[in-house]
Amino acid sequence: MARTREFDDEVLRSASRELFWSNGFANTSIGDISAATKVGNGSIYAAYGSKFDLFFAILESYCQTRIDIVASAMSVGHLAKESIREFFDVIVADCANQVGRRGCLMLNSVAEFGGRDERVLALCRTTTDTMERRVADRLQAAVSANEIDAVDIDLLAAQIILVSQGLIQMSRLGTSREKLAAVADAYIETLPLRAS
Repeated sequence: MARTREFDDEVLRSASRELFWSNGFANTSIGDISAATKVGNGSIYAAYGSKFDLFFAILESYCQTRIDIVASAMSVGHLAKESIREFFDVIVADCANQVGRRGCLMLNSVAEFGGRDERVLALCRTTTDTMERRVADRLQAAVSANEIDAVDIDLLAAQIILVSQGLIQMSRLGTSREKLAAVADAYIETLPLRAS
């Protein structure tokens, strides 16, 4: 029979996410997490098995939030152009409000793990593919509503996600919120989408 956890798992995961996000996986120890949460090392290992397993559970949850952001912005109630603008607005606001302009946990993890762990890369690849699919679905609805010129929908969806990730990387360099918004606006104006 599994032991009942004697700590608040959400508090542990939230504090761990902040440490992994700000410092990276390699520069965050179980001791750091224990000190931040007052949860003993043994309890953390008993609950998750390893630092990597804790990190991966947090990364999975984070990746789902990224998918949810895209899905929310792509709600069919808007014109496609407005949905894409809303998506970029959310990204720019998130970038500008990030502690230390630390970027995106998913993109940071791709950079840190590189080709060293296929599980991390597979999760990030699947997340990106799913985000692209949400955008492509919205663009396909725009085709049906005659809001868009004939284009390769999948390619355009990939491009939109790529631009959002580029904005995140620009933010890490300290780019102002105003410039990030201007870049997003300039890109939107190149899209083959009708305003109405």
